[in-house]
Amino acid sequence: MSLYRRLITALQFLFRPGLKRAMGEIERLKRLVHMVNDSAEDEIACDEAYRLLDRYADALLRGEDAPALLPRVKKHLEMCMDCREELEALLAALRALRAPRAPRAPRAPAD
Repeated sequence: MSLYRRLITALQFLFRPGLKRAMGEIERLKRLVHMVNDSAEDEIACDEAYRLLDRYADALLRGEDAPALLPRVKKHLEMCMDCREELEALLAALRALRAPRAPRAPRAPAD
């Protein structure tokens, strides 16, 4: 039995008396254990990912292969919802800035 499976079994046993209430917590712990189990030494933290998001977003908008250019950022974004949301907000802002604007109507001459 894997370490992950043993930990989940132990948690279920510990929370058995209040199992119904604890199921949400168990699911959250399962996701956390899964993330830790899948982590690698070369992963980056949120602060480093955040520092690189502008380069990642620019590469995406230029049509480049951002995940291949910045694979550690890609891996972090797969695991971190907060940083994914930051990337989406950044992409939306950059797209809005790059969108063509309608020409403004000329002003009426002042009398």
